[in-house]
Amino acid sequence: MKRTLNIKTVLLISVLFTSSCKEDIMNYKDQNTYSYDTYFNTPEEIEKGAVAIYGSFYFNNMFGFKWPEMFDVLANESDPTAASAANEVDIMAMYKYQFNNTTNPVAGYWRMLYKMILRSNLVIDKAGEYLNTKGDNYVVKRSLGEAYFLRGWAYSQLAFYYGRVPLRLTYNQAGKEDAPRTKTAKEVWDVAEADFKKAKETLPELTSYKPAEMGRATKGAAIGFLGKLYLYNKDYAKAEAEFALLDGKYDLLPVTKWGDNFGQKNENNQESLFEVQFEWFDGNFLWGNFADPEGTGAPSTQNAHVQLYTWGDVGGWNNWKFQPMRVKDFQYKDETGKDFVDPRAALTFYGGIGDNTILDNTPGGPIPYEFAKLGYYYKKYTMLENEKSNFLQSGVNVRLMRYADVILMRAECKLESGDIPGCIALINKVRERIGAYKYTGSYAKTQAFDLLKRERQLEFMGEQMRFNDLKRWGLLETTMNPELQIIFGIQPVTAKHYLFPIPQIEVDSNLGLGTVDNNWN
Repeated sequence: MKRTLNIKTVLLISVLFTSSCKEDIMNYKDQNTYSYDTYFNTPEEIEKGAVAIYGSFYFNNMFGFKWPEMFDVLANESDPTAASAANEVDIMAMYKYQFNNTTNPVAGYWRMLYKMILRSNLVIDKAGEYLNTKGDNYVVKRSLGEAYFLRGWAYSQLAFYYGRVPLRLTYNQAGKEDAPRTKTAKEVWDVAEADFKKAKETLPELTSYKPAEMGRATKGAAIGFLGKLYLYNKDYAKAEAEFALLDGKYDLLPVTKWGDNFGQKNENNQESLFEVQFEWFDGNFLWGNFADPEGTGAPSTQNAHVQLYTWGDVGGWNNWKFQPMRVKDFQYKDETGKDFVDPRAALTFYGGIGDNTILDNTPGGPIPYEFAKLGYYYKKYTMLENEKSNFLQSGVNVRLMRYADVILMRAECKLESGDIPGCIALINKVRERIGAYKYTGSYAKTQAFDLLKRERQLEFMGEQMRFNDLKRWGLLETTMNPELQIIFGIQPVTAKHYLFPIPQIEVDSNLGLGTVDNNWN
């Protein structure tokens, strides 16, 4: 954990975007005198600009608070408590697919992505200018690669969730404030593709980073997300070619360390391609940190994930439980027809066929989990096996891509190219790691696809991937409506929900935006 403190600390002191009490490093002129022309002209200043791009991840509508909630409920992987039903109206609207163009998570995510793009554009412009006029420099070149990677990620999110959006490709938008939407989503994907390619060419390999630099974007991360972009656009040959470049550079953690993918111990490990870096600093718990982590008196890089998904007795806010409907997903027949409980049940949630002890690694632990009283709660990302007090500390990194995901995306490429044995072999690689039985039978393509769907669901439960998978496979309506019928007595999902609505705030402020059909997209 401590090896990532350097970049996390720098996030707190980035000159234009945060405040700090580190007087010994704040020997600068009045910050109000800084401008585009007078600042970001040295490698050190450009590096601070690059670090500030990462700061976009920490806001309320990004990974600091709302992002996991939003995508968990859209996939029906979490269960609301009375607290969330009463207090999280916008997230409940997402759950029921009753959101619109003013719903805060939809509009907030849009704003945060463009914040990331704005900051990326600044570094791309200034780093490019430096390299063109002053020659090669490692820090500037790396910062440029980071900016391309993060802008590529932001545009890939906009393309996937919103479709046709305005393109803003330079920092100076004078005269371009009213920007039209692209004619096609492909134009947005093309920008993301180009950015990931530039990041791939520019960023160092993971092995080139010093321990204190862990958490920055790497060449491997750029390759992984470029491959994912191709997969999402059904260019399976290109996707597999990118994923193949990662052979030997990453690996699956052994089953005994699987939980390290979701806790503070052993972050940025061999299975991780890219993580959003979080750190808890004692005494820094301020509600404002989750809304504006840069504008408070104590800038922070914490998140609310642990509090949101745990119950009051252990210090949580008791907002979300594990969705009981998902328990049955971990129970299925093996190839001989016998009942089988997937080992990931006990690693993913508490209660029933899940784990039934908490505080395993603490003084006085483990203690029994009170299933009859509590029902199901998430284990993944909550760290309760290691918790030592009833004041939970959310410093867990969010893993945006694990090597297990790369393997299963590559399996999907094999499947779509007709190599069913190759697909099954890769699925088995993930299953063997966790201690599940191998598939040895002969499978048709549709059967192999069903196995792949289940594998992705069980491996990534609670990692905000199911909605994306159902959406890109065209299965959102047929999967979610029956489940929501059971829970709410409604079948709200329609074709329009394959895209989020263009936020009303953009419609009102961007006079050049163009047509938005039916106040949606």
